[in-house]
Amino acid sequence: IKATAYGNSLTTDFAIAAIQGENLGKDDITDVLNVSYSSTDYVGHNFGVNSKEVEDTYIRLDKDLERLFNYLDENVGDGEYTVFLTSDHGAVNVPSYLQTMKIPSGYLSNTDRKIKFNKFIMDTYGTTDIIENISNNQIFLNKERVKALELKLEEVQNAIANEQLNYAHVFKVYTATSMNTVNYDSGIEYSIQQGFNQKRSGDVIVVDDPAYISYSRTGSTHGSGLNYDTHVPLLFFGNGINHGQTVKRTEITDIAPTMSALLGISFPNMATGQPLEMVID
Repeated sequence: IKATAYGNSLTTDFAIAAIQGENLGKDDITDVLNVSYSSTDYVGHNFGVNSKEVEDTYIRLDKDLERLFNYLDENVGDGEYTVFLTSDHGAVNVPSYLQTMKIPSGYLSNTDRKIKFNKFIMDTYGTTDIIENISNNQIFLNKERVKALELKLEEVQNAIANEQLNYAHVFKVYTATSMNTVNYDSGIEYSIQQGFNQKRSGDVIVVDDPAYISYSRTGSTHGSGLNYDTHVPLLFFGNGINHGQTVKRTEITDIAPTMSALLGISFPNMATGQPLEMVID
């Protein structure tokens, strides 16, 4: 069910039931209902962003949203609620399709890259124990082993970064040290730094060439800092919202401050975005 449009229909059923069961919008106290439609993600992974299956899923999702908003109009009141709609990510076009259009793209072999990398680590340090994990385009070092071998962490990070840059279809590589010491204010570096966690992110971050992925030839994926993964819609409408549009850069982290400003309450403690003043009526 989750990988079909019907998953979104069930989610809408649950949302309407929650409004009914919790008596949302029936008093002077603001209620918040968050609804996550995830079937679009599963369908996109299976078939790709330009597939007929994705098109069908979004047509049906549009009908589900209409059903939800009609219910709100009838039971909360037309113009008596505020909605924001966005996405947590985009996705890359299916590389096998892009190749038919003569657009540079392709598929990566993580196995081949791992074999080459393990050889480099063994030849350089005499052991592969200094590598804790490789996942999500990040290389995590075993810092205890690095320390036990009397190696300097920053030097190991730089050596690995320089090695990775030599591999086919690696676009850019960054170290945790650079993420901690350099302030990036534009480009993919900015996007990576915004998602970097000092305690949890990897020691080396690898960015593959655009439209090169490790995935099946019939589906799509996401997770990079490139535009096709990070450019998503952001819509506000309803009570307290201006009519209009903008080409100004906005970010998902701007939503919470904007809604807080609309409600006249303080921003969440960890909010990093800014209120979008042009949105508020």
